[in-house]
Amino acid sequence: MRLIALRKEKNLTQEELVEKSHVSVRTIQRIESGEVMPRLSTVKILWEALGETFEETSTKSNQVMETKKMPLPNANRMTVLIAALAGAVYLVCQIVLATLDIAWFTNGGNWEFTMNAIYIGLTAVMVIAYAFFAWGFIALSNVFENTLLKSVAYMLILATAALGVLDVTSLSLSVEDLKTLWLPYSMAAVLFGTLSIVFGIALIRLQDSMGELSRVAGVLEIVMGCFLITVVLFFISYVIMIPAVVVEILVLYRGYEYLSRTDTAQV
Repeated sequence: MRLIALRKEKNLTQEELVEKSHVSVRTIQRIESGEVMPRLSTVKILWEALGETFEETSTKSNQVMETKKMPLPNANRMTVLIAALAGAVYLVCQIVLATLDIAWFTNGGNWEFTMNAIYIGLTAVMVIAYAFFAWGFIALSNVFENTLLKSVAYMLILATAALGVLDVTSLSLSVEDLKTLWLPYSMAAVLFGTLSIVFGIALIRLQDSMGELSRVAGVLEIVMGCFLITVVLFFISYVIMIPAVVVEILVLYRGYEYLSRTDTAQV
């Protein structure tokens, strides 16, 4: 949105804009996230607080729209919606796979071929679902120019695929032989912990556009990442993962709604 871009051009935070305009921070957040259509009087107040008149800004916006369409095609909108649905599939797969891991350890690593096939199939679905899930954040990063979010999403896709391969490989080992994989899994925990913290920071940066949900998702990712890095407390991260992914799905759906409103406004 033009308001976000202009505020950032002036190097102002939302709180500083509140002080200049005397418009509540909640109102500014809702306007920037696309939740509400502001009254003309509110828009004029905000523009004047940013050092521009409403008439000049309207003229500039019209000129830009005539020369270049905003890059928010339906493809982006549908990508984000599919990503939200894929996030739900990913979460279910993770919960089922965690349950199967516990069952595998309980049985001493002795599984029939059928159970191995089910585990491998679920792992493949989980990796694919996560790729679509993360792609939704890549789409949002393109819209809101969040380079950090795009970079870490790509890295998480690759890391998730690598972990899936490691999990499937471990099925051929006995519980005793898993000791040889202690180092690879410890390194994986540190890697995912680091990426989760960076991903959380990127989500928090998205809060100006996506609102409070993005900040909550970011905080949960950072907390989850901190537990993963410890390695010995990695199991706590699985508990935090559930609400984290749920909130991230809601962030994606809010992004879908925002893109839908923007597409409608451009028609």
